[in-house]
Amino acid sequence: PQAGDLIKMDGLSAVYFLGNDGKRYVYPTSAVYFSWHKDFSGVVTVSSSELQSYPLGGNIAVRPGTKLVKITTDPSVYAVEANGTLRKINSEADAIAIYGANWAKRVIDMPDAFFTNYTVGTPLTSGQVPAGSLVKNANSASVYYFDGTNYRSIASESAFNANRFDFANVITVTSAITAGGNAITTAEVAYDAQGGSQGTVVT
Repeated sequence: PQAGDLIKMDGLSAVYFLGNDGKRYVYPTSAVYFSWHKDFSGVVTVSSSELQSYPLGGNIAVRPGTKLVKITTDPSVYAVEANGTLRKINSEADAIAIYGANWAKRVIDMPDAFFTNYTVGTPLTSGQVPAGSLVKNANSASVYYFDGTNYRSIASESAFNANRFDFANVITVTSAITAGGNAITTAEVAYDAQGGSQGTVVT
């Protein structure tokens, strides 16, 4: 396996991300895994001795711009940004304004034990799009990646697929989108490996 691969041990179902630092990073729940991947294609099976040679590096956070998270003991709902930063959504009206009437389908319950992998940042202001989101206008087929500052155009379908973006995560916004920054032309969106360095997505 190479840095950036998904690995598992023969006979076990747990899948890990192999980082650039030679450590394996854990998907704490299946919901976290599927925020990054659609299926298990491409997983490399290794021997038990090889898997043990890669020390644990930490947990992988929910992919920014995909799911909303909450814990069962707190009704607050958060959007996820880079480095496991959580941005609270202040009201249901704000959630609808960003994600539409079906916003609740994006919410996943995070076990309390894994909530400490995240850092709570400032709440989102009304209508604010979280960094890491895919956005488009209703009257256009063009999809943009919002990096927190710029709405970066995605140059091609191959660039979209190389970053494992998913049309199911695209947000339709009413405000006009003006492209800025560099266009996304290849795989470049990194994993959030909590507790360790980020490993670049390799295709």
